[in-house]
Amino acid sequence: MGSTTPSSTHYLIIGGGTAGLVIANRLSEDPDVNVLVLEAGPDRSSDPEIQNPDAWHALPGSELDWNFKFEPQIGLNNREPEHPAGKVLGGSSVINGSVYVPPSPAGIDAWAELGNTKWNWETLEPYLRKSVSVTTPEEEICRAAGVEVHGFQDGPIQVTYPVLAEEKNHSLLRAWEEGFKSKGYEFTSDILPTRMVGTRAYVATVDPRSGLRSGADGRYGAEAAKRENVTVVTGAMVRRILFEKDSESVVATGVEVALSDGVVMTIGATKEVILAAGAFHTPQLLELSGIGDKELLSSLGIEVVVENPGVGRNFQNHLMGVLPCPLNKVPELEGLAPGIKALAFVRLDGEELADLAARFLPDDQVPDKVIRGILEKPNEASAFILLGMMPGASVAVLVMIPCFPASRGNIHVASTDPYAQPKIDACCFSHALDVELMARHLQKLHEVPALPALQHFFQPPAAAPDLEAIKALLHESAQTAHHACGTAAMLPRETGGVVDQELKVYGTENLRVVDASVFPLLPHGNPVATVYAVAERAADIIKGDADTGNTTV
Repeated sequence: MGSTTPSSTHYLIIGGGTAGLVIANRLSEDPDVNVLVLEAGPDRSSDPEIQNPDAWHALPGSELDWNFKFEPQIGLNNREPEHPAGKVLGGSSVINGSVYVPPSPAGIDAWAELGNTKWNWETLEPYLRKSVSVTTPEEEICRAAGVEVHGFQDGPIQVTYPVLAEEKNHSLLRAWEEGFKSKGYEFTSDILPTRMVGTRAYVATVDPRSGLRSGADGRYGAEAAKRENVTVVTGAMVRRILFEKDSESVVATGVEVALSDGVVMTIGATKEVILAAGAFHTPQLLELSGIGDKELLSSLGIEVVVENPGVGRNFQNHLMGVLPCPLNKVPELEGLAPGIKALAFVRLDGEELADLAARFLPDDQVPDKVIRGILEKPNEASAFILLGMMPGASVAVLVMIPCFPASRGNIHVASTDPYAQPKIDACCFSHALDVELMARHLQKLHEVPALPALQHFFQPPAAAPDLEAIKALLHESAQTAHHACGTAAMLPRETGGVVDQELKVYGTENLRVVDASVFPLLPHGNPVATVYAVAERAADIIKGDADTGNTTV
């Protein structure tokens, strides 16, 4: 790996996070191209405390977090939620909870329905496999837990079943499976299932040999660092993207960047600039560089390079409802380690979902039509549940997350200062469907501790409040997940798109976006699996363009 900051490179990648390091690794497989990664945070890939997957709770809010804060949310009684994002080489794959949940086929097929005919489950599923290797416990251990799971060894990121591998967890896991089976939910053995509803074993991005976190830094980044044609510069804050513009084209020529020693320099890119700064910084950098809503940019004195009001819009995130559940003092829970234990993907009754869709998603325009179509599919979940154990094994928490929220927020610059946080308005519960759907799921969540198979572990639950009381409770206490995406969406330009199906920014010749901001629709679970897969496919798209000499879509 190169040790000095070059003044020019072939491919310049802004952001050495989850997606950026995938791109750097794959593009640098060609020894004839030079790749430069500019990352604002430090390199902590060799720090065992950071790489300990059980230490993640201490990382949000630390110096490795951008510490984003939302505007007061009317739908959350004017609370101002915080949203962690990794300010470190490897990005949020270094500070997240290591939960690995692949997207659902219907959720990805919806990308095609939204206008991206080249992006569907058939085209993305191979890249989900290419990005990970799934190691399962020995067959005897799985039999003892009463389940069967399947793995494969295809990609760099290591995925394991840490809870299933521990015999102490088996009694609780069997009860979880039996309890939900009594409600018609079968266990899902495949990590890439076609049927979404059902219980699942907890899987995590944890290395089976070392027990350490398996993130983009230690896998993709480490591999790229072995190559002489790769330079990774940490502590480098990109201030804006530079363009050459004439009557026919806009070409990204490089960036203006402040290095860790305070030096501000210009670095050129002879092939492409690839923006992989994440769902918050990507729209911010686009706007600071002159790509965005004309009225907003002009009000801040920013010269408009490409007018596109879609930049920063389509912000999506999950909300969570949390139900604490006191536990009985039983031998099976003694010595049980805290953390996530199991998952269940559930759906409301079909008639109830159809009624909600008809009332709150009546429009035949997207995205209402697309979300309604997903909710109507009997194999698709409308929410998922995480079972977590608190320290001491005296209290468990059931965390419920609706899969496909309909509310859309926005992220925009509030000044020309690249170091200032953008203004983030998530618009939580701005769509009426979200609170209606979530309230019904939270009401049903109260039934879980009372399932016959789980009564041995859970104390009898209090009666569930009525629907209106639960809605009020959600406005007061619903929490935001850390799953931000969609702010530079891959959509047709006329429907708010920022990038085309080749992930090129509309109106430019050679500026691409590769991170969660391009997702036109939020995956049904946490987004890291989808980020890896999109980045893997993007690398092949970029390589294909280079091979054919194609610079425009």
